[in-house]
Amino acid sequence: MSWRSASMKVNPVGAVAGALILLLPFLGPWWHASLGEAAVVELSPFGYRVCVLGELLHSTLASYLLLGAKVSVILGGIFLLLGSLFPGRWWSRPLVRFGVMKVFWMVISLVVFLVVASFVANFLLRSIRPEDVTLDLSLPFLTGSSELRLSGGNMSASMPVDLHFTGVFWMAVVVAGFGLAARITAGRFQGALPAKPAKPNK
Repeated sequence: MSWRSASMKVNPVGAVAGALILLLPFLGPWWHASLGEAAVVELSPFGYRVCVLGELLHSTLASYLLLGAKVSVILGGIFLLLGSLFPGRWWSRPLVRFGVMKVFWMVISLVVFLVVASFVANFLLRSIRPEDVTLDLSLPFLTGSSELRLSGGNMSASMPVDLHFTGVFWMAVVVAGFGLAARITAGRFQGALPAKPAKPNK
């Protein structure tokens, strides 16, 4: 097999991972939380939606940070796709390394953020108690259902609480697995390529 024909092989795992990474920023939220109809929170590494009593909350700084994350992962997907389509080129492995771990770390970062946020929220709920009002709520960690109960004086109210990962999050987990596999197979593809023949001495 010639050096030229070997360099035209394609790393299929990396190519699939790169294509899926390019889709992820446009598929919607990874995590959803709701407090009855009073509040809704939807999160992903690329965007957020917070609606309280029908009003959307917005942060310009958060929007810019999430836009940077979106641009970064799109570049990672493009680089991973190029490195996988041309695994024999000298620049393929650096491109693959740049792209493969981005979604993996985004999945890990979101889970860690939600765990920490749940700890903080439950601590505040136990520590801050309005006078003459009884509040009963323990937020689930990551996913689950609960109920908020408020009572005071002659009034009482309850609202369901629901937290869950969306299908897009589980797709991101699969994409992260493909990315790790692509990093392994990229080395095997380059290692299997024969060296470029040296020019004969004149």
